[in-house]
Amino acid sequence: MALDKNRFVKQQSYRMIHNLKFHMLSAKKWDKKLFYYQFWAVLPSVISGYIGALIPSEIVRTLEEKKSMAVMIGTIIMLVFIMLVCDILYKSMSQYLYRNSMSLTLYYDKLCFEKMMRIDYDRIEEPENQRLIGNTWNILKNEFAIRNSVTGMPQLFIATFGSLWYGTVVAIKNPLIILFLMTSSIVSFVLLTMIRKMHEKKSQELGAYAKEAAYVSRQAMERSSGKDIRLYQMQNWILGKYNAAIKAMDNIYDYIHKHYFGRWVVENIMKYVTELLSYGYLLYLLLQGDITASTFVLYVGLITAFSNHFIMLIQGIMELNPVNISIRYIRQFLDMEECRERGKGIGSKCLEEMKKTGVKVELRHVSFTYPGKNLPTLSDVNLVIQPNEKIALIGLNGAGKTTLVKLLCGFYQPTEGEILINNIPAKDYTREEYGELVSVLFQDSTFLPITLDENLTGQQEESIDKEQLQKVLELSGFISKYEVLPKKGQTLLVRETNEEATDFSGGEKQKFLFARALYKKAPLLILDEPTAALDPIAENELYQKYGDASKNRTSVYISHRLSSTRFCDRIILLEDAKILEDGTHEELMKKQGRYASLYEIQSQYYRNENEKKEMGQ
Repeated sequence: MALDKNRFVKQQSYRMIHNLKFHMLSAKKWDKKLFYYQFWAVLPSVISGYIGALIPSEIVRTLEEKKSMAVMIGTIIMLVFIMLVCDILYKSMSQYLYRNSMSLTLYYDKLCFEKMMRIDYDRIEEPENQRLIGNTWNILKNEFAIRNSVTGMPQLFIATFGSLWYGTVVAIKNPLIILFLMTSSIVSFVLLTMIRKMHEKKSQELGAYAKEAAYVSRQAMERSSGKDIRLYQMQNWILGKYNAAIKAMDNIYDYIHKHYFGRWVVENIMKYVTELLSYGYLLYLLLQGDITASTFVLYVGLITAFSNHFIMLIQGIMELNPVNISIRYIRQFLDMEECRERGKGIGSKCLEEMKKTGVKVELRHVSFTYPGKNLPTLSDVNLVIQPNEKIALIGLNGAGKTTLVKLLCGFYQPTEGEILINNIPAKDYTREEYGELVSVLFQDSTFLPITLDENLTGQQEESIDKEQLQKVLELSGFISKYEVLPKKGQTLLVRETNEEATDFSGGEKQKFLFARALYKKAPLLILDEPTAALDPIAENELYQKYGDASKNRTSVYISHRLSSTRFCDRIILLEDAKILEDGTHEELMKKQGRYASLYEIQSQYYRNENEKKEMGQ
């Protein structure tokens, strides 16, 4: 019962009223003017509108009472001056809101970016969280989602206050007039709601055709696809598919347009009928002598003002939905659970002792199943890696190598079992402590738009250990590229942000990533396919330096090339989510098991390749 109640409260917290409250308070935290102007803009706007309706009435009243021209002009000048001051105040606040509304998007950007940096990797990878993160970033990339909410809220407040003010004044004369006007707007609102639901439903069909047209047109413009299109004479087929999709989209647009046009016709008929009834009733009161001509003119203006404000109120309410959805996604993302439960840590002194030498890594009955999957990627894995030991981790695609690496990195928690570092359960470390124990070379590379040295070390220039940097540049083989760069370590990276930045080849990036992994001095070193982009000479150089590079470190080396694992102390073969074989190269070859079979297949392939090269020579 308690669980259901908590879930209900959680759902309640993301309702529209709570989302709008969060949005307004966020504006207040970021920029107080941005918050208060949304309310203050109401008063000058409504006063100006009221004076606009009052001026014609005052002119008629002055004539009715046969007051002097000077009195009439003085009254008009005073009212116009007040209206001008109100318009200036309203315009200045509106301009401030519009000009600074973009900055609120930056505030949400900042909150979400900081949140993203705090979330554990496994939380990010969960399918439900992936969808939420994707929706949140789409909102933040669309600057108008937040901007329109800032500029739209004052309009909603003005519409609400204006409807109440003008409606009350008119209703005092006769509530029937307000009933006429509200009926028209409510009918318009109902029709618009029905049509928007239809539009949303049709948009799903539209989206399918739009995706098809976009895909076909994109393939037609791709150089890689252009060869196939021309070789297999697919031009007519491509054009036919594109034209069919465009025609279907045009038919849907036509269908939607007709419904909106029909709604516009009904809305205007209702508007003219209600205004005719309202003005007819006022004219009847005027002819009966119940109101004066000046009062008639005033109420005509007030009726128009009420009608405009009430329609604006209906539209404002309709526009709250996209704002509500946008803020809900942002709030849900900001409320996302960041970290799994961690221990209090082992302390800096113990951590520093560990970093002086390689660590012992132990997996006890470790299993892991990805969220939403039925079969485990790893099942009951038991493994002990001794300090300073070099382990080669091999297996076919899908064997679980990458998952095991991510478990060792602390990105995932085992579904069952536990991982221990120096006999201390991984969950007892803080996230920061565990991060200092592991250094990894992943196949995917990440570069930041900063200097080469800062990319290599993850530190600002004044904090870099130059001696350690020089050492890892030599061990990784990246020194040859580093030295020929005109600005060496001050070279900028990432050309997307700087045209003068430098790019590297695949092999150079691999050496760069190896140097970065070594600089960290972590006691556990993991290399995921470090030679994938290297030529045979560079690969051989890495093997020769690997021993020095991994000195005083426990290392795990992952590779598809079985010949490259012979320099490791031990080889672990993963297959079908389990450790199938474990031993040195010589031991596994003597077993004549799965490893020996895979090694023979690869060796035969390389022998055939060498024979072909020799025959070609």
